[in-house]
Amino acid sequence: MKIIHTIILFLFIIFCNAQTNNLDEIRRTYLESPQSVKNINKLISMCEGHKKDSTIYAYRAAANIMLIKYKYNPLNKLELFTDYSKKLDLIVINNLNNIEIRLLRYCLQKQSPRFLGYNNNLELDYQFILGNIDDQSKDLQDFVNLTLKAL
Repeated sequence: MKIIHTIILFLFIIFCNAQTNNLDEIRRTYLESPQSVKNINKLISMCEGHKKDSTIYAYRAAANIMLIKYKYNPLNKLELFTDYSKKLDLIVINNLNNIEIRLLRYCLQKQSPRFLGYNNNLELDYQFILGNIDDQSKDLQDFVNLTLKAL
């Protein structure tokens, strides 16, 4: 029985570590994404199959929003933007205390053209990020600071 518990604990530790490494890689790719369509598509593919992980699912929605600027049809762009921004907003609503998801929405709202009207939560998200950054891991703090400086 002790062996089974040890094996389960070992597998749990490996899974948690793999998830952390995956999120670190997703964060790095997110920072590189504005440089090319290839990087955005890489981010989208890295996030495939992670619907149960809200943070990774938010990265996927954010990547899909970033990809829209490379589309040609304005009506299609607007439809996609509306769809993916609603998905991201829903993820935020279901994870209000997740600083990383709020950061993604803040970045996208900050970079979205004003005429789209996707800027309702800019100040609220920014204040939440600043007010809660000290409670996060060092890696996440560094990522948040780097991301905010890149804006």
